[in-house]
Amino acid sequence: MSRTKEYILFITNISKRGTVAVKKYNETMGKNYQIIVIRDKNKKNWDKVAEKRNIYKLLTCDFNSPQSIERSLAPYKTSIKAATFYGDVNAPFAKKIVPHIPFVLMPTAQSLEWATDKIAMRQFFEVHDKTITPPFIVVKDADEKSIEQIIKKIGFPLVIKPAGLAASLLVTMCYHEDELRSSLKKTLRKVKKIYLENKRSIAPKILVEQFMEGDMYSIDAYVDRHGHAQFCPLVYVKTGKAIGFDDFFGYLRLTPTQLKESTKEKAEHVAMKAIQALNLRSTIAHIELMRTEEGWKIIELGPRMGGFRHDMYVLSYGIDHDMNDLRIHLGEKPIIPKKLKSYVAVLQFFAKKEGQLQKIKGVRKITAVASLKEMDIHIKPGEKCLFAKHGGKSVCDIVLSNINRSELLADIRRIEQMIDIQAI
Repeated sequence: MSRTKEYILFITNISKRGTVAVKKYNETMGKNYQIIVIRDKNKKNWDKVAEKRNIYKLLTCDFNSPQSIERSLAPYKTSIKAATFYGDVNAPFAKKIVPHIPFVLMPTAQSLEWATDKIAMRQFFEVHDKTITPPFIVVKDADEKSIEQIIKKIGFPLVIKPAGLAASLLVTMCYHEDELRSSLKKTLRKVKKIYLENKRSIAPKILVEQFMEGDMYSIDAYVDRHGHAQFCPLVYVKTGKAIGFDDFFGYLRLTPTQLKESTKEKAEHVAMKAIQALNLRSTIAHIELMRTEEGWKIIELGPRMGGFRHDMYVLSYGIDHDMNDLRIHLGEKPIIPKKLKSYVAVLQFFAKKEGQLQKIKGVRKITAVASLKEMDIHIKPGEKCLFAKHGGKSVCDIVLSNINRSELLADIRRIEQMIDIQAI
């Protein structure tokens, strides 16, 4: 009798690292899991990518139709042993898949919804523990009454965050009343346009929250089926705002940190409260935190891996983040080595102004830097550069690793002095 095939389902896409992780897991555990990817039927054809990545079956469906999803998954659903996805942008699709694979270890559809809606997230943080979240208010317009409520409850400086948009898109900081009025009107106008383009019928809501002063960190956690979490090392984050950009992209990420163990434990304790507030289970969670004078506060949480975390964790501690993602969804314990291998940093460079990219100077010099592990250039000369808050991507990303922290910091400085991104 032929053995029944067993599958791991990836929702909307699978990275090259994901295919490597499945292959490695199969070899290590003596399994033969096949990869299935389910995509929106209206997205671009993915057949060639599927063939290159050794995908067993590429399924398509209409994610707005439960019947279409069920029809696509029906021949395989009893043999799907795990399911996962990448990024906040794919969480809404995962939410729609969850009811069709009830015996697979996944977060609930409701938890996924709360974890990707900035307003719902803040509301549940406040209910669970007011001390982990800054004061906030939700508005639907830029009328005089809304402005007065914002000033009275929040004060300045403050941050405007549209609900339901990815990453730092349209996130804006305001220091005074005139700036608040103009920014709120502009944000509402842009959000309405995005909602119209995406055929979203609901009225846009805007989260306005107190700006938190302090140092930013982030951490990834492996949350098991019972909601218990094991944490990866903390990562220090310097945003674009800290180096003069009017934007909140992650400019520098650095691990391990120089924090005391007791301070790290407090950060993990607050991160655990955020996980519990959203009732997450069977997922990796990425938690962004601010270390303030009043203690650790939650910036936000995503039910997914943090950016660059696989590279950072595997270089610094030998933690295979992609493999652990599979283990969590297969009901197994993640493997988290504790011995430090190297200090790791990731730099993301944006053009200092928006416009057409002319050239990137210093690339050849950077390739000779001792700590360099990887450099990816995403925008070519002639292409448009946008800030992250306007939906733009970085011009280039650089991964560095060194067993000596001071040498790593020196190489970061060298690269900052070498690179010159010119846009007009």
